[in-house]
Amino acid sequence: MIFSTYSFVFIYLPLVLLLYFGMARYVSRRFQQIFLIVASLIFYGAIFFQGFEHLWYIALIMSSVIVNYSVAIGVQNIARPPTRKIVFTIGVIFNVVLLGYYKYSNFFLENINYAFDTQFVIKHIMLPIGISFFTFQQIAFLISVLKREEKVPNFWDYTLFIVFFPQLVAGPIVFLKDVLHQYLDEENRFFNAKNFSAGLFIFVIGLFKKAVIADTLDNFVFYSYLSPEKLGFATSWLTALSYSFQIYFDFSGYSDMAIGLAKMMNINLPVNFYSPYKSVSITEFWKRWHITLGRSLAVLIYYPLGGNRKGLARTCFNLFAVFFVSGIWHGASWTFIVWGIAHGVVRIFERLFMKYLEKIPNLIRIFFTFMFVNAAWVLFRSPTFDIALTVLKNMFAPESFSFSGIAHMAYNTSITYPDSMAVIYVLAILSILTTLVFLYPKNSIDKYNEFKPTVKNAMVIALLFTVSVIHFSRVGAFIYFNF
Repeated sequence: MIFSTYSFVFIYLPLVLLLYFGMARYVSRRFQQIFLIVASLIFYGAIFFQGFEHLWYIALIMSSVIVNYSVAIGVQNIARPPTRKIVFTIGVIFNVVLLGYYKYSNFFLENINYAFDTQFVIKHIMLPIGISFFTFQQIAFLISVLKREEKVPNFWDYTLFIVFFPQLVAGPIVFLKDVLHQYLDEENRFFNAKNFSAGLFIFVIGLFKKAVIADTLDNFVFYSYLSPEKLGFATSWLTALSYSFQIYFDFSGYSDMAIGLAKMMNINLPVNFYSPYKSVSITEFWKRWHITLGRSLAVLIYYPLGGNRKGLARTCFNLFAVFFVSGIWHGASWTFIVWGIAHGVVRIFERLFMKYLEKIPNLIRIFFTFMFVNAAWVLFRSPTFDIALTVLKNMFAPESFSFSGIAHMAYNTSITYPDSMAVIYVLAILSILTTLVFLYPKNSIDKYNEFKPTVKNAMVIALLFTVSVIHFSRVGAFIYFNF
């Protein structure tokens, strides 16, 4: 059960909202809060439920919550700094080991086997969805407690801060200071028509992004990457562009839905995307793309290493470390690591030469920034270096400039397109999306901030919702669920 499914939209969400607001006048804030925690854990368990053995992952996340809460209490209450740092370090090690076991143990063993010709057995370990997100969130909280920036809240407030279902599995990565005051506000317990309608508006926009746009593009990308050797120059570029738009609409769509769901319950989550492909530099790109991850990496990696306070060379090293960790965070694969390193190298280049780069017209800078991001996404999407190199070679050093493979790219289980129609079909969709992404002046967050409950907006919500629901039958999992 994910946001863009019949079971979530027509069963889970209405029930949770009705019960949550329906009980508000008859029970305490704490009871409401516990209800929301239980509802969030049910949602988490239902995402990957394939048998009762997978309910272990509910126990896993609650164990993580309890351990981190206990560590935070210790860090807060211990007076002696050396002892406090030891307890903090134990908490960080717990989180790193937990994440490392589930996400990176097989990757580590595969590389050991390859490097030393060993035969360590590689077991299938199911990755708990959202573990990278809630692990980062909890380490960042421990840091804030260690630095005396935040106090440890009540256990139930802390638990809701971690497991709140709109942001649990793929962000935004929330800091306690973002939401605690909202949990404590008595007015937020009760239904608010204005907040609900605004939340519904941005939720439906996100739903449309995911169900209609991202999953249409997934059709292009999936079949292209199955047989990349069949792609020519044009189709390799179209495949790369399709994925650049797919991952943007998929993840920003999820973030919009998360913001909308929380808003329906009177909670404001931080913005995670703000027109990243309009960026004039990689520096700006990372201020617009997955904004809360960048903020978390700054707290977890950049600032502890010294930030920009210890000279240019150290600043460059710290930036490289941030992007190296970003690559590893995204996935246990060398393609992800190289993707992160590539972004880090360009980010350092901009840090060194920004005063010269700023003299270049913005349109040119936007073009080259997007071209780099687009090429780097090939590494991100490719399961192996061989596939990535095949696509990149076709893009930048082609043997021919044909549209070979275009019908394969536009393959559909119910429709087989001749080459001429496939070219028109793919180009038309990408042209529309290019216009929306680069030329349309306002993004979904701008529209959300300006939202008013008018008849026009009600019609927009109804139309987008109807079209989205029609596409539910082919909806796939969100890309960032893998991270």
